Parts: sequence; structure tokens; C-alpha cells
Amino acid sequence: MLCKNPCLWVMAGLLALAALTEVLFAGGGGAGSSSSAPDTNYSAILEGDLPDGAKKPFITYQDNAGDQSALQTALKSLAPDAAGALQSGKALQVYSNTSGYGGVASSLTGALDLGNPTLQGGNMPGGAMNALVNNPAANAGQTVKYGVLFAAPASLGNGAALQQVADRADLILESLPESNAPATPAYNYRYVISTSVADASAPAASGSPAPATYILVTFTRIPTAAGTASTSAAAPAA
Repeated sequence: MLCKNPCLWVMAGLLALAALTEVLFAGGGGAGSSSSAPDTNYSAILEGDLPDGAKKPFITYQDNAGDQSALQTALKSLAPDAAGALQSGKALQVYSNTSGYGGVASSLTGALDLGNPTLQGGNMPGGAMNALVNNPAANAGQTVKYGVLFAAPASLGNGAALQQVADRADLILESLPESNAPATPAYNYRYVISTSVADASAPAASGSPAPATYILVTFTRIPTAAGTASTSAAAPAA
């Protein structure tokens, strides 16, 4: 009985500490939670999901605040039936002619000065791979930027969605040339690969919008005249 009052004080203190700890850790958010997005380095996650062939000294994986802002703004232009792209349950690449994404593509192109307004990433004319890999001598002395966009159901989770995006982007990344050789004048190339992630409600053709996660990957090519000391590949302001 000698410790009656002190014991009560100690017990009360422990209960208060436990309650505070619970509050602090409850706000962390789970997988796919947009609340944790500002502190997440998505470009580093994408790099970690890629094979070694996509990790080269002249390629830098780096988040870009301008890209992130442009993506969030562009998603305000989602229209019906943007939710249709989510039906596969996977991270699906979307284009300017995908139903519901015309305004998104136009917004991204205008904000980021993308070289592929269609958001095509492949070998077709206007696609990112066609320009960067198949025709490396085109616009050799200019900094150019291309982008691809993926839509995934929010239930997939950011981790799984990024892995699926990495599986698609790998084809371009492993093939990026280090220069425009044998063209002249000669330029060496460096690339900045930036990944942005944002959540939005995708309008459906009918019924309620569907919760979705959108992943934008941009490829910025920075030239340096051959024989000139190369500087670190830093993403130019969007």
C-alpha cells in the first residue's frame, strides 16, 4: 500500500505513452496509400525493379517535381470511359486515343513538352523507342523528352503496379544508345528517367468512377558534344 499513489501515476503515464505511440504510427498508411506519396522515391523503386541491362552509367533514375505536378494536373482531364482501362486488373499503358485519356495526353504534352503527344512508347512513328533508339541522330543536339503513362486499379498496389511498368519500360531502357554515332556532329547522350505516381478516380461510361493509380515515366535525353567534359545528368526544369 506504500506505493498506491506513485503506482497510479506510473500506470497513467504508461497508458498515455501507449496512446501517443498508437496515434503516431496509425498515420503511416498502407500499400498504395496516397498519404505516403510525397516521401516516396518512385524512380528509385522503378530502378530496383529493372534488370541490370537497364542500369548504365549514362542513365540516371531521378524523381522530377515538375513531372509529378503535371501528372496531377493532367488527371483532372480524365473523362468517360477512363475506367475501361482498369478492367484487366493490371497496369495498362494508355494513349491519347484510349477512351477517356485524350485530355490527359494533351495536358501532359503541353506541360512537359513531350516529343510523343500520343504517349506511344514503341517503334511506331512518334513513339519514344522509335525516336530515342531507332533514330538517335534525330535532334541530336537538343534535349528531348518523351513519356509513357500507365493506368492500374488502385487495389493492385503501387509495388505491383511499378513492377509491371518496369517490365514494359525495360525494352526501351536496355536499348538506349550512349551516342548518335556514327552521325556527325557527334554527341554523347545521358538520360534522366523520372517516375511519378498519383491516385485519381477514373470516370466510367456509366455508374460510379473507379479508384485508380496512374504512373508516368519520362525519358529525358541530354546531349553533350563529343570531346566535351560531360556534366551530371540532372533533369531540366519541366
